[in-house]
Amino acid sequence: MWRLRLLLENLGWKSVVIGGAVVVALVAAVVSLALIRGGESSAATTQSTEPESSTNLFYLRALAPKTRVQGCDMWIRFTWRPDYHADQYIDAPALISASGSAIQGTYRKPFTENGVSIELGPVPLSSGYQLWSAKVTALDRDPPGNDTTITAGPPADNPCD
Repeated sequence: MWRLRLLLENLGWKSVVIGGAVVVALVAAVVSLALIRGGESSAATTQSTEPESSTNLFYLRALAPKTRVQGCDMWIRFTWRPDYHADQYIDAPALISASGSAIQGTYRKPFTENGVSIELGPVPLSSGYQLWSAKVTALDRDPPGNDTTITAGPPADNPCD
C-alpha cells in the first residue's frame, strides 16, 4: 500500500487520473465493439429458412388488340411480343388474366419466340358499351417488369346499338 502511495506521489495525481481515463475509454471501446460484432453474428444466424424468391427482370410489348365482328358478336385477339430479356422464357407457360363480360378468367398459353396471343370471344355487342382487358401476369411464375394490360372496346360502328 505504501509503495502505491509513493508511486502516486512521484507520478502526480493528474497523470494517474488521465491514464485511468484512457484505460476506461479503451475498455469501453472494446466492449462496445464486441457487442456490435456479437449482434451482427447473431442476426446472421437467425435468417429466414424460406427460400429467397429470385425473379428475372424482363419486359413484354403489348400490341393493340385486333377485333373481328360477326353480326352482334365480337372476337378479341390480345397479343404480347417479347421485349427486353423475355427470350429466356421461350416455351414457358404464360398466365393471362382477362376481365370483361364473357371473357373473365385466367388462361394458360405457351410463350413462343413470337410471343403469346389469345383470342377470346364471342362477346355480345348488344349489351351496350363495355371494355374488355387482358394482361400477362406471369411467365414461368415470374411477373413481367412492365404493365402488360391491353384494353379493347366495341367498334365505333357497332351494328347492335
